[in-house]
Amino acid sequence: MTMLSAIRDRFSGHNTLDVDPPKPPGDTPAGSAEEARLPFAGYDRLDDKRVVEGLSDHSQVELEAVEGYERSHQDRERVLDKLRFMRQPEPLPGYDALGVEEILAALKDADLATIKKIRGYERKFAGRSAVLEEVARVHDQRRTQRRATEPASPAPSYQPMSGTSVASDRPEKTGRP
Repeated sequence: MTMLSAIRDRFSGHNTLDVDPPKPPGDTPAGSAEEARLPFAGYDRLDDKRVVEGLSDHSQVELEAVEGYERSHQDRERVLDKLRFMRQPEPLPGYDALGVEEILAALKDADLATIKKIRGYERKFAGRSAVLEEVARVHDQRRTQRRATEPASPAPSYQPMSGTSVASDRPEKTGRP
């Protein structure tokens, strides 16, 4: 099992890492209020390497919670650096919660700027092939449509850069020193 799979299992409630298992309800110590404020279960028990490896599995909302908690508690530079890299606005409102079909439907009405944002965000985070393929197809389609509707601009006229054209820009010599 890869480390990333183990982290995913850990965050989803399965215990495959070498950390204490979550305690069942009713068997929690007085510190359970602190556990409730954690960005995700078992966060404080993970070292910075494991936190960094698991950040890509979380939405922007969850990353915001991780960043706030990390800054106010452990303030680990490695974790904060990774968060700075990963935090960015979603290309569409609620994008992280959208399924593939919903994203594909949204692409139909998207302009080129939004399509480019979706492509970059998807490459950086989820990397879903169905979304990336549709983004490429729609992007090419929009570019082709835009080129077809734009009027062709005339080629610029030829303007030689000979010595005569440069000489006309120079002040005339008057013979005076």
